[in-house]
Amino acid sequence: MKELLIVDGYNIIFAWASLKKLADESLDHARETFINTMAGYGKSKGYQLILVFDAMYTEETEKSMKIGRDCEIIFTDKEETADSCIERLVYGRRGERRIVYVATSDGPEQNQILGTGAYRITARELAEDVERVRQEVAAYDHRNVLKGSQSRNEIVYRVQDANVLQKLEKIRRSKK
Repeated sequence: MKELLIVDGYNIIFAWASLKKLADESLDHARETFINTMAGYGKSKGYQLILVFDAMYTEETEKSMKIGRDCEIIFTDKEETADSCIERLVYGRRGERRIVYVATSDGPEQNQILGTGAYRITARELAEDVERVRQEVAAYDHRNVLKGSQSRNEIVYRVQDANVLQKLEKIRRSKK
């Protein structure tokens, strides 16, 4: 069973300087940017991800939506806070026998989730890990064997490994 990361969406958005600045201009844009960032992060880390947003900051009509198989976005009811929703989610998963992380910088919330057996991640720790994973993915993409093509008919633009290059050249020549 995958590790679970539950994120207090607006708490993190307002804790990250770049997203806070974006939220000052457009909260919807900041939320969408955050969701995209976290979906990629969760996929890279192999987490099941739940992003929780307070409904009071949005006009979303959907209470829950999925992005792929492992990313769920929850908008609380108007009467419910993200904190209470997160507490309910963590408490309800106590018996699942998997690691549950909660990302929030809300001190009382951190104490509450630690009491239920989950691990806390602060906004700063999450930002650092997201950036580290982004750099790892970028480095992997840079080293990746297949590169962009120069022409429509060319599939392999540049191959880093000489053995792979020789094998591909042998295949190419055998087709003539």
